[in-house]
Amino acid sequence: MSNFSPSAPAPQLLRWTRFASNSGGTGPEKRSAQILDIVRQAGYELQDIASLVHFPRAAVFSAGIRELIRHGRQASLDRAGVGLMGYRALLYRQALAAHPGPKVLLWETTYDIVLPTLAREAGYSVVALPHNLESLVSDAVFQSAAYDPTPDLAAEINRLRVANAIYTISREERWLLEARGLAPDYLPFFPPAELATECASIRARRLGATDANGAITGGPLLILGSAFNPATARGMRQQLEWLHHRSNPANKLIVVGPETDRRFTGFAGPNLQILGAVSRERLVELLVQCSALLVHTYGGAGAVTRLPEALLAGIPIVANSNAARDQHGVDGIYLYENEAEFHSLTSRPLPIPPAPAFPAAAIQRFQDTLQKLVKKNTP
Repeated sequence: MSNFSPSAPAPQLLRWTRFASNSGGTGPEKRSAQILDIVRQAGYELQDIASLVHFPRAAVFSAGIRELIRHGRQASLDRAGVGLMGYRALLYRQALAAHPGPKVLLWETTYDIVLPTLAREAGYSVVALPHNLESLVSDAVFQSAAYDPTPDLAAEINRLRVANAIYTISREERWLLEARGLAPDYLPFFPPAELATECASIRARRLGATDANGAITGGPLLILGSAFNPATARGMRQQLEWLHHRSNPANKLIVVGPETDRRFTGFAGPNLQILGAVSRERLVELLVQCSALLVHTYGGAGAVTRLPEALLAGIPIVANSNAARDQHGVDGIYLYENEAEFHSLTSRPLPIPPAPAFPAAAIQRFQDTLQKLVKKNTP
């Protein structure tokens, strides 16, 4: 609970993220929305650093040279050049100096070391909330079999050392950072309030349509994801290939998500629909009607936000072990290791799962950390 009077304006904390806080958007947008929800419940607001600011060209290049000399080639995951690094440095400095609230920075997009370094020098406490370890999901991971992420991972871990506190979205990433001498905490994804309310409504409608065994029979199998994400698209394609080759499928298959209608044009069949991006209203109807959600990923990091969302909505999940990272042993998630096991699970009715537990203790630990840092950094 907050120590601030409800009549007083909520203190603003500074945040850097690439994503809008949108509970109905993509996975990263839902994570940002969850963080905003938790911060507001603690009695604060967030001021996101704006990225559309103009600076004189000479100042940009001067700042870029200074930061690249200072930090070297491992200053950022994307190997930002002089211009981009200089722009970032000026943007960060301006935002840090202009921020009127407590000197606490929530650092979600952890691409470069410039921001946390400048923030600490300006007297800020830095709370890192990486959506995933960026070095493990860079484009190079999926574009080159010869790519070795080890140097980038080492640099990313060193960037995280600058933070006063770290909260990972998955247990696996917490374990990895602990193995490298860091002391992160764990803040799992759980649908933010607006999305959780929608999921509860979907669950209620599904419970009214079950058979005697508590399953929804005859509903379509649903593959859902953003096909512009390489790891997501590869996993969706694998499931599509397996189901496409199966004769007499037990259920209709529907594929939904941005760019799915462009990337999977080679698949066709009377029991297959590839819809591409759909409205939120249409997606809700599909979630109400489907018999199960299918999720398959390769590589990647962080956690698959679709899983706790689907479970809260009462949808059983058929997933490979990698997709179910951070969710192993959870009721309602059915794991397969090969094609035969996949077909076995997708050929039988699966009951509506119990709702996952709200991570109250993890959220309270995060809010306690915020309140301590706000108290420390408020004049």
